[in-house]
Amino acid sequence: MKKLLLVLAASAALSAGVFAQEIDPDINQIALTKEDSRFHADLHLGFPMYFGTSALVNTTYKGAWAAYEHLPADIMELGRDTKTTDFMDTQIGRNFVYGLEMASLHFTADGSPLDISLGLRWTFMDFTFKDPGITLRPVNGTYLPSLIALEASDYDGKKSKIHATYLGVPLRFTFQADDVRAFVGASAEYRVGGYTKYKNPKHRAPHSGIFSPFRATVEAGVSYKTLGLFVSYGLTPLFPEELSDARTLSFGIIFGR
Repeated sequence: MKKLLLVLAASAALSAGVFAQEIDPDINQIALTKEDSRFHADLHLGFPMYFGTSALVNTTYKGAWAAYEHLPADIMELGRDTKTTDFMDTQIGRNFVYGLEMASLHFTADGSPLDISLGLRWTFMDFTFKDPGITLRPVNGTYLPSLIALEASDYDGKKSKIHATYLGVPLRFTFQADDVRAFVGASAEYRVGGYTKYKNPKHRAPHSGIFSPFRATVEAGVSYKTLGLFVSYGLTPLFPEELSDARTLSFGIIFGR
């Protein structure tokens, strides 16, 4: 993390030398601007944030997961309902997605309402299992559903999650009219971490391999001043493609610009 911050700081300093002819302070951003007669470019060191939830769509199972379309047999033996719940069913109300855009480079032609930007963004995604009695554990190199009670006999059975962290590069085309903005775009993201966790007792274990190493999305949104709405869809599977075709559908609010 420290190395990343140093790289960002160095990049900002270098960009300041290239772009900084005018500094425009704002409550949400610092804009370093270079202009000529045709267009101007801004490096925004701002922090727009994205808060929302995610749903898994197209949750078909393949390979080792095909045998676990419903909950494992050991859960059935404990009297749980295995007929209506797939093991990857999640609680949309408890799923969470958070994005923080650390910097973005904007290009705008003079007199044009179109802004083209390329950003750098952290994204954190939590998925809460509908059945809190299960988690995912590696078995012979593949992650399979596992009963938490088998490893924590005092588990209260209330909350089990999987989490992924990504570093992404969003490309956006934004149309602005006064204080109203609308955008469409896409993002390429690299997985930098992942884990499973449950509470009571509290347990967290690093398991990045649950998720695909790369992720691509398409995005859209609309904002008024510093508040807006967004929606994004995963073009690539969230999990290794040999296990599932599940994509993410995320939506929520934007704060900042």
